[in-house]
Amino acid sequence: MDVRRAARRPGPWASIALGLSLASWSALAGCRRASNSGELGAPTGASTWDTRLEQLFDDRFTPSAVELTGRAPGDVLDQRRFSQRLGYANVILLVRVDQVWSRTLFGGQPQQRVEVTLGRALRGSLPRKTTPSQVLVLRGAEELPADAVGRVMLMFVAWAPGEIPAYHHHLMPADENVVELIEAMVRHARKEGKLDESDGRKKRRKRGADTGT
Repeated sequence: MDVRRAARRPGPWASIALGLSLASWSALAGCRRASNSGELGAPTGASTWDTRLEQLFDDRFTPSAVELTGRAPGDVLDQRRFSQRLGYANVILLVRVDQVWSRTLFGGQPQQRVEVTLGRALRGSLPRKTTPSQVLVLRGAEELPADAVGRVMLMFVAWAPGEIPAYHHHLMPADENVVELIEAMVRHARKEGKLDESDGRKKRRKRGADTGT
């Protein structure tokens, strides 16, 4: 990805700032079924949570951005998981960290609560009336540091209807090159017709056109 293009047009970070403004919230929410409570959650008709995705959407935080060109074993593993998250996520969006609470124990497991403002969606959309301010639960060994407040993160979301909360996620720093790569890959997938974000609506229209209905 040629980062020199940023000198010729507004770069990803300009888009991030715009995407996190409340004025752009309606574009993020899209046209899915409304959330009654305003809390982030799976829309009606979302597929059942697949437990095979637990390692990808683990409600945890990766402290460093993925190294896109690294060849060390750790880099290769991070790249593979990053690619899988891109493929399996229902929504990928930018969030701003607003507040971090200290870690506590719940059921013998450490957890941390983080208040974020939901911003621009890079892929997918959220139910209407989902409020921008959300509280996430982080589990596991990595703890989001207090100095993360004010930083922009990437959030990968997979729906988990019937669970509390009704989704699983993964957070990582919103590195400029990574954001630009995601945008390019999504544009390419849409152009090639390989990205279906319509929850079946596009397929139903196509069948109707084929049958004349």
